[in-house]
Amino acid sequence: MLDRTVVLLDLVADGGVDGLPLKELAARSGLNTATCHRILNTLVGHKLLARDNRKRRYRLGARMAIYGVRAARGPGIISRCEVALTRLRRRTGDTTHLMARFNHDSVCLDRRDGECIVPTLTGSVGGFVPLGVGPGSIAMLAFLDDDEQEYIIRANLGRYASYRNLTEDKVRRLIADTRRRGYAVDMGELIPGIAGVGMPIMTPGEKPGAALSFTLLCAKVGPGVIERYGALLEEEINAIVGQ
Repeated sequence: MLDRTVVLLDLVADGGVDGLPLKELAARSGLNTATCHRILNTLVGHKLLARDNRKRRYRLGARMAIYGVRAARGPGIISRCEVALTRLRRRTGDTTHLMARFNHDSVCLDRRDGECIVPTLTGSVGGFVPLGVGPGSIAMLAFLDDDEQEYIIRANLGRYASYRNLTEDKVRRLIADTRRRGYAVDMGELIPGIAGVGMPIMTPGEKPGAALSFTLLCAKVGPGVIERYGALLEEEINAIVGQ
């Protein structure tokens, strides 16, 4: 069974961002359709694969991104951001996150819980949301090339409906606001009473592949707080990029 599972993972990985349909995976793996479907569903349940129900295709899941990053932890993004996450949490008392782009999703790679435990969109390390959902996610999406941005929005349209008051028009407004401001803000629109601020980690000449963000109680957001948090994120990200 393990050998067959590895074969399917390799095939899906070779299928790229769009993934592969069940029929093709069964044919290329030599498995009968029922067995192939059963293994694929198990992998989806463990977040090793993701299933696009509209296109009926399978692609690598969010947990694979976590494994890949951990395998390269030494000089990787998690290691580079550990001090920043801890320092941001210490300076504000709020929850901090390291988010990374993986296909059409934004995955939580690392976090530091704040003094007050607050609900978050991703839940914990390894949790994920569609790109376009939440400040860290919007921060990355906003600074992608227009064509790539459009492709991702179209791919995730059906998933946005699962989130409170999130529509295509609203995602586009958030993108415009984020580009203008330099960082993304959510003032309790996705989770009532919970605010967020996120900024992409922008390496010159490269697309944003990660972001740092805060999650905090809306009750803490007084005059100048959002701007202060944006400045703190910028300070830490400049230090990360300069490493």
